[in-house]
Amino acid sequence: MNLKEAFRYQKFLDNLMYQSCSSIRMREHAMHTVKIHRMNAANPDAADRTEEEVPDHPFFQNDDVICFMQWLIEEKQKLSASIGKAKASAPFDIDAAIETNKFRQQLNSAVRNMLSLNGSKRTERGQSWKFNNEGVQSAYYYDVDVETSEAFNRESAKDAMRKAIQDADGVSADIDSVLINTEVDYNAVFDVNESFEDVMSAFLSLS
Repeated sequence: MNLKEAFRYQKFLDNLMYQSCSSIRMREHAMHTVKIHRMNAANPDAADRTEEEVPDHPFFQNDDVICFMQWLIEEKQKLSASIGKAKASAPFDIDAAIETNKFRQQLNSAVRNMLSLNGSKRTERGQSWKFNNEGVQSAYYYDVDVETSEAFNRESAKDAMRKAIQDADGVSADIDSVLINTEVDYNAVFDVNESFEDVMSAFLSLS
């Protein structure tokens, strides 16, 4: 498989581990409940009855799921190690390129938002106080002209955004090429499109 497929399979393993954890945490999967109805003590004509609570849905036994989780840990380790070796053979640091592109995308988003702001002129109502000839204080009102203007260089900001976009597109193309053309020494055991139930059933049949 190539790096792109390996990353997808890595997420697949992560999802299987998440579902496994969710399964064994469920109380009805972890606890076995039996109710003994002591009917005979209250009614000599009645017999005691034992009732076993059973979940209303099929599930895999926790012991089996834990074995599967242990296998997942080994597979995640093997796959991650193989991915690490494959990335080391790439012509550039893929992780660094991805992280740097995130910064370019943040700059692009922030500048685009800033450029959507426009200057304006408006009139507001102001209030103040004064004393009349009798020494009585009273309010009076007046117009306040408010002018808002850009506190940045619009053309410079556009140039920065354009450069960030161009650089990000170029790096993304390089990343995609490396992901597709770099081989990872790992053989997938299951298909990434299989469900947790299908994978667990297959795992138990192999055990």
